[in-house]
Amino acid sequence: MRYSVWILALLLFACGAPDEPDPPVAESPDEADRAVETGIDPHSYAEPNRIRVSHLVLDLDADFTARQLSGHAVLELEREDADVERLVLDTWDLEILDVTGASGDGEFELLSWRLADAHEYLGAPLVVALPEDVDRVRIDYSSSPDAFGLQWLEGAQTSSGQPFMFSQSQPHYARTWVPLQDTPAVRYTFEAAVRVPPELLAVMGADGNTFERNDTGEYHFEMNEPIPSYLMAIGIGDLEFAETGPRSGVYAEPELIESAAWEFAELEEMIDIGEDLYGPYQWGRYDLLVLPPSFPFGGMENPRLSYVTPTIIAGDRSLLTLVAHELAHSWSGNLVTNAAWRDLWLNEGFTVYFEARIMEELYGRDRRDMEAVLGVQGLKAALETADERDLQLVRDLSDRDPEQAFMRTPYVMGRLFLDFLEDRFGRETFDEFLRAYFDHFAWQSINSEDFRDYLEANLISPNPGVVSMEEVDEWLYEPGLPDTAVLPESDAFDSVDGYRQAWLEDDQSLSDLPAEDWSVHEWLHFLNGLEGDLDTDRMEALDDAFDLTESENYEIAFAWLMRAIETRYEPAMDRLEAFLLEVGRNKFTQPLYAGLADTDWGRDWGVEIYERARAGYHPLTRQAAERALGIED
Repeated sequence: MRYSVWILALLLFACGAPDEPDPPVAESPDEADRAVETGIDPHSYAEPNRIRVSHLVLDLDADFTARQLSGHAVLELEREDADVERLVLDTWDLEILDVTGASGDGEFELLSWRLADAHEYLGAPLVVALPEDVDRVRIDYSSSPDAFGLQWLEGAQTSSGQPFMFSQSQPHYARTWVPLQDTPAVRYTFEAAVRVPPELLAVMGADGNTFERNDTGEYHFEMNEPIPSYLMAIGIGDLEFAETGPRSGVYAEPELIESAAWEFAELEEMIDIGEDLYGPYQWGRYDLLVLPPSFPFGGMENPRLSYVTPTIIAGDRSLLTLVAHELAHSWSGNLVTNAAWRDLWLNEGFTVYFEARIMEELYGRDRRDMEAVLGVQGLKAALETADERDLQLVRDLSDRDPEQAFMRTPYVMGRLFLDFLEDRFGRETFDEFLRAYFDHFAWQSINSEDFRDYLEANLISPNPGVVSMEEVDEWLYEPGLPDTAVLPESDAFDSVDGYRQAWLEDDQSLSDLPAEDWSVHEWLHFLNGLEGDLDTDRMEALDDAFDLTESENYEIAFAWLMRAIETRYEPAMDRLEAFLLEVGRNKFTQPLYAGLADTDWGRDWGVEIYERARAGYHPLTRQAAERALGIED
C-alpha cells in the first residue's frame, strides 16, 4: 500500500507514537489546513469532487435510556480522482469508536483517522487515510444524547404515554446521527437494520415500513433511489397505521390515528393530481408520520414518509396545503435537488408553486388565490427586515449557518418567479417545460446556474421575445421583488376587509359578519388585519361572538393569541400558556415569545413558561425561543 508523506503523518497524529508524548503533525502546512476547510459546499467538509459515497449500510440500536443511536455505518465509495488519499466526512458530536476499510469482498482492516477541530455550526470533519484499493469504509460510532438532529421524548411528553424519537436532518443535521458527506450535492442509496424496544415501531423514509409492530423489535429498510443526506429520516414510537389509498396511509400514535386518517383521506387523490401535472410519482408509497406536537416544523418532505405536525389536524381538512407542499417535494426537491443551500429556491419556490396547483385542482382557484395573497403579505413583511443578502433568490450563505436559508424569500418569491413565467408563456407551455425539467434532472442535484441554462435553452430561446434573460437574472440575482411580478388578488379578502373596516367604524355589528361561511384563510386575514386596532373591549366582543380563545384550529388560535398579547386580553392568557406548553412548532412559538418579550408585562412570564416547556421542545425551537426572549447562553 502507498501512503503520501501527509498520510503517514496523519496516521501518527491519529494513533500516536508510543515513544513520543506529542504526536507529529502533517509536514505540509497547506495539507494540514486543507484538512479542516470546507469542500465545494461551504456547509460541508466533504470533497465529493474527489471521492463520493454511493451507498450506505446502517446497523443501529436505539437506546431510549441513554438517548443514543449506536452501531456502525458502512460507506461504499466511488473515486472521482484516482489519486485521492483521504475520505473526509461530516460529523457533529459523534463518538467515533473505530474506522476500518475493505477492498471488494475482503476483510475490514484498521484505517488511520482523526477528528479535526469542531466548528460552531458545522461540526468536526472526520478525516480518514484511504489506501488506494479501499472502496468500503466502516465507522463504528454512537450519537450524542444531545444530538441536534434527534429528539428523544419521554412517555410523559407523548399522547400514548410511550417514549418517542424522531430525526430532523435538514439542512445539515444528518451528521449528528450518521457520519456522512452531509451536503445536498451528494446522493446515495441506503439500507438499514434498526433495533428498538419491542413495544415500539420503527419507521424510516425508505421502503420496508411495516404496518404493525413485530415481536423482535428489529426492522429492515431499503432506499433504492439515491437521496441527499438531509432526507435521511427515522421515527420510533407507539405507532399505528391507517390506509388512505392503495399506495398511501398515515402513521400516528393511537389517540390520533382515527382523526389523522380522516383528515388526510384525500392523500391518494393528491398523488394522482401531482402525476397528472408533472409525471409519475417515482417513490413507490407515500405515507405520512404524525409526530408529537414538539416537532418544530409544519412538515418535512422525507421521501416515502413525510413528517407532519399534529397542529394541522383541524377536523375540517382546512389545513391540507401543508400536505400538498410535502407531497409536491416528491418532484421538486426530492427528485431534483438544490446542490447547496444558496439555491434553496429550487426546492421551495418550485414546491410552493406546485402545491398551489394541487390545491387549485382540489378546491378551486379562489382557495389558491387566498393562500397566495397570505403568502405575499408575509413575504413583503419579511423583506422589510431581511438582511440585504436575503432579498433575492440566489443568496450568499457562505459564512452563515445554513439554517438561515429558511425564510420566506426562497419560498414565496420563488413561487412568484414561476407565476411570472407561467403568465408570460401560458400555462400549457410552462407545464410542458416543467415536466421536461423534472425528467431531465431526475435524481440529480443542481444549482441555479444549471436551471438558468436549461431555462434559456428550452423555454426562452424557443419562444423569442417573451421573456429576456435580463428579466430572469433580475429575479435570480437582484434584490427586491421585481416589478414584473404578477401578484395574486382575492375578492374574498376584499369582502373581509370591508366587513372588518365597517365593524371597526361601528357601522356594522359582529352579528352581521358572515363568519360561519369563512374559510380558515378568511379568518386569518380578518384577525391579522386587526393588528394595532383592538382594545380589550373589542377583544371581548369578538370572543363572546366566536369563542376564539377556545378555537381548536391552531392557525386561528395562534392569530388570536397574537392579538391577545398585543391587547393584554386576560381571558386568553390561560390558553396562551397551555398553547406554549403543548406546541413546539416554531411558526407559532417564536412569534408568541417575541410578542411577550416586546411587552413591559410579559417577558418574565414568557421566560417562566419557556423554562417549563423547554424539555419538550426540539433544539431548534429552543434556539428560536431563547433568541425571541433574549435569553443568553
